[in-house]
Amino acid sequence: KGGKGNDDVYRFEYRTPKPRPLPPPDTTRKKIIAYKMILDGVVLEKIHGIADNPNTPVIGRKPLPDSKVTINFNNQRREVTVNIDGGFSLELDSLTDYRFSAAHPEYLTNQTTFTTKGIGKDPANPIQRFEIEIVLDKIYRNKEIVLENIYYDFDKWNIRKDAEPTLDRLAATLQQNPAIKIQLSSHTDCRGGATYNETLSQKRASSAVAYLISKGLAADRLVAKGYGLSMPAVVCDCKKCTEDEHQANRRTTFKVLE
Repeated sequence: KGGKGNDDVYRFEYRTPKPRPLPPPDTTRKKIIAYKMILDGVVLEKIHGIADNPNTPVIGRKPLPDSKVTINFNNQRREVTVNIDGGFSLELDSLTDYRFSAAHPEYLTNQTTFTTKGIGKDPANPIQRFEIEIVLDKIYRNKEIVLENIYYDFDKWNIRKDAEPTLDRLAATLQQNPAIKIQLSSHTDCRGGATYNETLSQKRASSAVAYLISKGLAADRLVAKGYGLSMPAVVCDCKKCTEDEHQANRRTTFKVLE
């Protein structure tokens, strides 16, 4: 009675609302996930189509027991001996670069690398396993091994671009085996005079040696020898030799001297 409109306010009361009750504490124990990274390595040797002939195709690989593997990481060095199956295992640290070097008597040392940088943690797969293989080449002393894809232009002896990858791999092998001394040899096919081919092949072998020296190898570890047409890989009547036979004779090889 006495109001001025439909909803007149005559008084109000300010009340502080009671705080909402906190949820009950979580008394369940959270499971701690143990993350692991394990590397399984194996050292192998090549199986050639003809035993003790490194120029025949590789038809398989087999374990090389008793090989020594040196592991370098985080300024640490560890050495392990592989088992009868050529294998070894290593628990890895996170965010770490590893370098593995495998060695065995009468085999060329070889290396590989592995890194855990960039590998994330997966709660669904807390234990992750990885694999590496290190393949060793047997040392064949005083036996010529053909270097594939070493070709020269006609009447030339400079190292072509398409030959550099093969020589780069040879340089890397020699750097990993500092006690090895080799002879690089060059051969020609039967066409042309003997004196001409001998001179040309010597220049080609010397070019290959010079290339390896440019990669940091000591000159006293390398010998260049040109054989011209005197040591054909394929013996055929020169006038009847196929182009494939000529190409087989135009080869560059290396052999371990000591």
